[in-house]
Amino acid sequence: MAKIVIVDDEHEILEPLQEMLEGENHTIRAFDDPIRALDYFKTQNADLAILDIKMPGMDGYELLRNIRAFKPNLPIIFLSSKQEEQDQIIGFTLGADDFIGKPFSKHLLTLRVKSVLRRHEAATPAFAEKIDVGPLSIDTARHLVSWNGRDIQLTVTECLMLIALADRPGTIKKRDQLMDAAYDGNVYVADRTIDSHIRNIRHKFKEADPAADPIGTVHGLGYKLVIS
Repeated sequence: MAKIVIVDDEHEILEPLQEMLEGENHTIRAFDDPIRALDYFKTQNADLAILDIKMPGMDGYELLRNIRAFKPNLPIIFLSSKQEEQDQIIGFTLGADDFIGKPFSKHLLTLRVKSVLRRHEAATPAFAEKIDVGPLSIDTARHLVSWNGRDIQLTVTECLMLIALADRPGTIKKRDQLMDAAYDGNVYVADRTIDSHIRNIRHKFKEADPAADPIGTVHGLGYKLVIS
């Protein structure tokens, strides 16, 4: 059972969605106003947030930016009628973990929610608890990343991809291997989504250290960690 916050100004979406997830034994806090939701996030914890994109006063993208200021690791799913690829790229770049288009089926929604929650469990047993490669340090159990002692705020999805690369530095990881490392086996994501996550990881390292460039692209094949 998880504590899930839903933010959507459409009551015909908000109320059935709340009922669906409560039927899966989750605790739900629902908001039709993103500004009130942001106030809630400032003082309360949650295991997952589901955000609409197009909302009055503050859209889902802006709400996510504000949430990330004080809850950098909160799992986020975007729920929206905007299904264009560019909108999804923007969402993933901002640190969303998944993107579900309206209308949606109950089966798809509950599957995606379970998948995101599983990926955000505290332990990652497939790897050692800590990985150190040059200036890069990853606490795999707590999903904490640092570069030369500076914290890098990655989402868990991004962190799992980085762990997959760091587990065998210099080894090329294909996009489907990174997808398997970061997503549940029942969930398919496009190559562009993987590329978007990698761009986001690179950007966050550059913010911490302009000289940092830990991920190399092998055109036509995939990505590899290039730290020696």
